[in-house]
Amino acid sequence: MLLPPPEPVAVLAALSHQHGVEGGSGEWRGQAVYVKTLVSDDPDTVVRFHHEGAVAARLRHPLVTPLLAHTQTQLIFPFLPGGTLRDLLRSGPLDAGGATAVAWGVLQAVRHLHACGVTHHDLKPENVLLCGGSPAAQAVRLIDFGMSHAVGPGPDIHSGTRMGTPQFMAPEQFRGVRGDPRSDLYSVGVLLFDCLAGHPPHEDALGWLIGLSEDRPTLPGPAALHPLLRRALERHPAQRPQSAQEMLTDLAAARAALGLARLAESCRPSPV
Repeated sequence: MLLPPPEPVAVLAALSHQHGVEGGSGEWRGQAVYVKTLVSDDPDTVVRFHHEGAVAARLRHPLVTPLLAHTQTQLIFPFLPGGTLRDLLRSGPLDAGGATAVAWGVLQAVRHLHACGVTHHDLKPENVLLCGGSPAAQAVRLIDFGMSHAVGPGPDIHSGTRMGTPQFMAPEQFRGVRGDPRSDLYSVGVLLFDCLAGHPPHEDALGWLIGLSEDRPTLPGPAALHPLLRRALERHPAQRPQSAQEMLTDLAAARAALGLARLAESCRPSPV
């Protein structure tokens, strides 16, 4: 459903240009916004653009960046200062408290996605905003649904493709399997590994995905987190946590074993 804004967006600065879509900051209805503008007439690009808008419109959760408007050429989101998780990790790995807090926030958002019939399929530090730049659960804002799978009428526009980021992609996703929520849980496991180690688990990600390598990485962080990481990073989905809620339960137990504070099940957003 297209939601035309009553006022045009004043784009102040172009920030990115990728795959026929330009990202920029602007102002709309008196608030700072981030705008994705369609600048290509390629049919596949147009379909992907409106797919992202349709998926984002389904989601209502404090840790998912909300869609404000969706027009024929623009997707409008609030501008959230603070940068991405990747920006934060460029300064070095996080301690166990910060890494698990971020993973907790991401899992809270992912649980909502899965309840709405959406599998993200591109969970990585670049797609996790941190309001204020803080490694806290309530600072997390999940973004970018361009590669997502959504249950509903109509075909999956990415059916059978290997779209995703190899370092964070589950092996079955690489084979073209889509819509399995456990693929997202694998990606959260990789994200937690990256937070703790400063890099993803597999140097040769394609070799791992293809099956040429069965090497298991040395797990980072305290030993209390290793069972959770080991399960999340299993090659076979049946050996991973079977739901975001199960992974949240395991993460809560690991944090308790480390003497870390209990985190809220329903996180309130940080002030922006």
